[in-house]
Amino acid sequence: MRRVKHTLRGSTLAETLVVMLVTGIVFLAAMEALTLVSRLVTRRAAVLVEAGRQRDGIFRLGQLLVTADSVRSGEGGGDAGECMYLYRAGGETTLTTRDSAVLYVAGEFRDTLLRRVGHMRLLRCDAAADTLEIDVEGHMLKLPVLRPARESYGRRIAEIEKDHGYEEP
Repeated sequence: MRRVKHTLRGSTLAETLVVMLVTGIVFLAAMEALTLVSRLVTRRAAVLVEAGRQRDGIFRLGQLLVTADSVRSGEGGGDAGECMYLYRAGGETTLTTRDSAVLYVAGEFRDTLLRRVGHMRLLRCDAAADTLEIDVEGHMLKLPVLRPARESYGRRIAEIEKDHGYEEP
């Protein structure tokens, strides 16, 4: 019978240390890459959350303007910023710009609707709906402000009567 020779080849201490060193460098690079990706994802999520808050604020502002019976410009002056008064069902609420934000104030309740706001103003228009202009991060946001139903109805009646030649006694 023949004898089978089994030889096991091992590695030297130097080879083992080199492999451990290379593995450590690769592991540290992978951990740094994961940290960088984690920071990037966190920043992107914060940007998306802020954009969602701005869109939500624009939507809520639009709802406030649609449900208001009337809107009137107020004198802000100084630190107070611009001010708009919204009237609905006999109650008064305000929209105010302060510290580059649009604040909604209803009694003791306060809510920040928009951030990074430059200015806010109400543009009156005789022919169409009034417009609330708000400068948000350099973009002009224009929201229609409908007139009270009584005023619109009176204006339409006056237009109809004018075309038919009715005279006041």
